[in-house]
Amino acid sequence: MAPPAPEPVTPPAPRGAPAATVLFGNQSAEISAAGRTELDRIIKTMSGSRQIELRAYARGTDPNDARKVSLARALAVRSYLIDQGLKARIEVGAFTTEGTGGAERVEVFAPN
Repeated sequence: MAPPAPEPVTPPAPRGAPAATVLFGNQSAEISAAGRTELDRIIKTMSGSRQIELRAYARGTDPNDARKVSLARALAVRSYLIDQGLKARIEVGAFTTEGTGGAERVEVFAPN
């Protein structure tokens, strides 16, 4: 008997628009050239931020798999920011989505 599917986790209400959104291919956690450009742009504006929040989203037929993909995306973006020298506390959230339209993404928030 298979274990029950986990309850969907609803992301907290946004505190405004994201400072950046990085799009991903279906079932991929690889940051595209356009995604790196967007992150490089935002690093310059967030250099004084003490805290950054990443909200990663993925969709799929299996919520467990989608959650793993969204977490891999968040960690890829986090690693990229750290590798580029960003000195901030980075909080990560991984969520699944239903439907279409922009589900394959990581949103970057600077709540300071």
